[in-house]
Amino acid sequence: MFQPRYIQENELQSLGLPTESQQPDIMSLVDRASTLIDEECGLLDVDGTGSLVYSTRQERLILPEGRNITRVSFRPLVSVSASVQQELAASGAAEEADEEDNHYYTGFTPNTETHQTGVLSPIVLAEGRYGYRRRGEAPIYPDSTYGINPLQLASFFGGPPEWTPISITNIDFDATSGEIWVPAGLYLSQYSEIRVRYNSGFDPRAVPRAIKFACAAIIKNGLAKGGFTTGLKSVSGAGKMSLNLTEELIDKNVERWLRNYKAVIAR
Repeated sequence: MFQPRYIQENELQSLGLPTESQQPDIMSLVDRASTLIDEECGLLDVDGTGSLVYSTRQERLILPEGRNITRVSFRPLVSVSASVQQELAASGAAEEADEEDNHYYTGFTPNTETHQTGVLSPIVLAEGRYGYRRRGEAPIYPDSTYGINPLQLASFFGGPPEWTPISITNIDFDATSGEIWVPAGLYLSQYSEIRVRYNSGFDPRAVPRAIKFACAAIIKNGLAKGGFTTGLKSVSGAGKMSLNLTEELIDKNVERWLRNYKAVIAR
């Protein structure tokens, strides 16, 4: 079972956290904070998979009329070779010998196809299909006498159109923005909808510093609440001792650290 861990044991002191000798359950708190970060960033699918680290995603996207460019929801796009997959799986297996969870390997699908420039593409699979034309739009393109056109077939005969493979070699992409350029289909017809499977995320062995800082801050907030007792609102005692805390573990500073890593899905 995969469990994200955004702070390693040898990083605890440098981030101002207690060591295992000082706080025996500190790594368990790291795991809780790491999962909370994935939840806060909207990276978990309905089946509980997905993370800030290497993950395989699949989406169905509608292409804008007259355009063959769209944007996927999860960034950055990343190309992960089969050799890297084996390294992470081996690291996870080594950890599982002592612990229940795998902190490196999410079970992603490695990339095998190359872009026409020769670099490994982050796209695992791509398919497209042709939809119906809206009322008032010409169903025949580019010429009714030229030959059978997929758009004509979809418009005239009805029924759900079939998915057709799209050459990954010809799909251009921007890893940072998540934009992908999709080539035209048969007879230069534009796809109405595409289904794309791709890899995104960061190397679990080199997570960005902002994520580590956010994870450390969540742990400190949790410890201040009596070890992640999130319902704690106030503590008072004899003399001048008084403590009042909000219930949130994710404060404004944590939100700023995580701002650039949140998935924004808008259709």
